[in-house]
Amino acid sequence: MKRILKAVPFILVLIILGSGLQPVFGQLAYGSSNSGGLQGKLQSMLEENATGYISPFVTGFGEALNSGWFHSAKPHKLLGFDLGVKMMAVAIADENTVFDFVVPDFSQSITIDQNSYTVTLVGNELYPDREVPSIFGEKKTGIIQPAAEADIVTMFEQQLLSQGVSQTVLNQSNVQSQLQTLAAAIPTLASPPGLGFKYMPMMVPQAAVGLSIPMTPIHAEIAARYLPEYEISKDIGKISFLGFGGKLALDPFIPIPLFPIDISIGAYMQKLELGNLLESTSMLYNVQVGKDLNLLVLKVGVFGAVGLEKTNMKFSYVYAPDNPNDPLYGTEVNFDLDGENSFRYTLGARVQLAVVNVSAAYTHSADDIFTLGAGISIR
Repeated sequence: MKRILKAVPFILVLIILGSGLQPVFGQLAYGSSNSGGLQGKLQSMLEENATGYISPFVTGFGEALNSGWFHSAKPHKLLGFDLGVKMMAVAIADENTVFDFVVPDFSQSITIDQNSYTVTLVGNELYPDREVPSIFGEKKTGIIQPAAEADIVTMFEQQLLSQGVSQTVLNQSNVQSQLQTLAAAIPTLASPPGLGFKYMPMMVPQAAVGLSIPMTPIHAEIAARYLPEYEISKDIGKISFLGFGGKLALDPFIPIPLFPIDISIGAYMQKLELGNLLESTSMLYNVQVGKDLNLLVLKVGVFGAVGLEKTNMKFSYVYAPDNPNDPLYGTEVNFDLDGENSFRYTLGARVQLAVVNVSAAYTHSADDIFTLGAGISIR
């Protein structure tokens, strides 16, 4: 995570993720480099710990991108347009700043009086306190301490007793010494620090144009978001981003004269790729309602929406740390995550003076999202 604020393009947090993801995955895979025999077991927990660490980002990223698509429920007239920038901030809930590090069960072979026994320690009991920072958590390394040595020795003894070893044998000094040595070798694990974010910021350019057909009830518009493809770094690769969608007015089809409010249905899709590292897809479907008023030179409006959204991120990379002797060097990581965002509602308002339009909105989804828009608008 050392190169976090290397660049601040339109999609700020994605660059943060891309800059620090590889060392994060490596650390999530096996914790401390002194994890001994537990290391191979922890490697199998890579996906679960990566999921716990990054899931709040996947959700927040989708919530932010799915915001700001409209500032009026009324589509533009034919060739009317908006051109501006939308800025979003996702409030990070306290519960999304931590997660429980996943530790697998750990088997150990123990020889007593020339007899071999296999004992298995339950990961959750071996490491009772596993709460560590998520990507939005505190900027400090997560430390996962094992249980007290005496408690681990007791775990060994209980399993050995269940396998027929007598308490008298367990009390022998050489057996106790062996158990204490094994207990002392259980490592302290470490997970990567968070970013310390209270809010996740994002900013995207956006344009919309009216496709309404005069003398017909068809009033529609299309909207688009786009970033030119460019290379972040040779290690990470190129970033590309495209979003598009549109809405269709429903109120012209309602057989009530002078229907008092504007109603539209909208659908929007966005796709982002970051080299071979990740691919993100966000979808939003909503019903928009609102009312625009012309007050001499000032135009004002209120708007709201309810909708369904979905976010998915696919991760794919090969772990290649600076040390080629790292036991995880060359490990392939492939998994995908769905955000926890699904239902959302939005309330907002806008003010337009001449062609300058400013809007603000509040959205509640899995998190709270605040959106501010500014740009040129000819409706």
